[in-house]
Amino acid sequence: MSRERNYNIELLRVISCILVVCIHVSNVYSRGYGEVSGGTYLFSLLTNCFSRVAVPVFFMISGYLLLDENVSLRKSIHRVIHTIIVLVFWSVLYYFWNIAYWDDRYDFTAMFEDPVKKHLWFLYAILGMYIALPFFQLLFKKTSRRLMEYFCLLWGFFLTLYYVLALADMEFTYTVPMVGNSSYLGYFVMGYIMRNFSKDYKLGTKTCFGIVLIVGLINVALTCYGTVTTGDHEEIYFQYRNPLIAICSLGVFTGIIEHGRIAFTEAQKSIMQMISRHSFTIYLSHIIFLDIVKEELEPFDLPGWIGIPVYTIGIFLVTFAFAVAADNAWKHLRTHLPAWI
Repeated sequence: MSRERNYNIELLRVISCILVVCIHVSNVYSRGYGEVSGGTYLFSLLTNCFSRVAVPVFFMISGYLLLDENVSLRKSIHRVIHTIIVLVFWSVLYYFWNIAYWDDRYDFTAMFEDPVKKHLWFLYAILGMYIALPFFQLLFKKTSRRLMEYFCLLWGFFLTLYYVLALADMEFTYTVPMVGNSSYLGYFVMGYIMRNFSKDYKLGTKTCFGIVLIVGLINVALTCYGTVTTGDHEEIYFQYRNPLIAICSLGVFTGIIEHGRIAFTEAQKSIMQMISRHSFTIYLSHIIFLDIVKEELEPFDLPGWIGIPVYTIGIFLVTFAFAVAADNAWKHLRTHLPAWI
């Protein structure tokens, strides 16, 4: 019997999909500090900061859905192979795109350090999760609530410690396994924890989003201070290992999960399912259309409060149409390929 679709998760996926596009559009304006007006720069920081929850939420969605599954080596190996194929395909595609459009040749000796296109780092990170997934599934199903609380405490502590030390140009060579060596694994596990234990710590949707607003504004203020102090746009506070970004991400995820069953219309459910179905391809391909906007248009001709939402919505809609066509083509092609792909 198939599991009932959780439309709160679908909503989170759709929101995150749109916010990922907004991050990269906002980056264009934020990195134009000195060329854009103060109002445009501040607006870009606000949209940039609050959109940063998107990627951690993607990791939490994966943990929410996958860590609760029964252990299956066959399914895990299939996920790993599929992710490698996707990574290779998009790396090759962007390799030729960069040459054709930017006359920029990628050095493949850096392939294990830097992806062909920056946003493909997500595939590297999620691939590691999939490789180790059977162990995590077995481990966390045997974990008590008390040990989950211990995990959360340690992850939050080391996330903050390592980040603060990094701000002081101090890096840990030897990190603590699981709870301290990957912010992404922490987000992944937090999705599972929110699924199974959030009901024991009810904060309420309004409280969650209130925390998101306050913490996000603190992060914007820190970025403004760093930018004014150095004279250059400061991005260090927008890193996913920043505990402030983690709090905002957990607040958004928990706030929507805790809201309970949302009464969507059938039309709204259909739209969310369609976007959700193609969200991965939207994430992977939207940079092509962002590159075109940056090269062929003059984004700074529009003030940020107009340009950021207009370009975000425009790029999202064009990318969505492209993703539907691409995924349908791939679906047709797969019928002629081996079953293990």
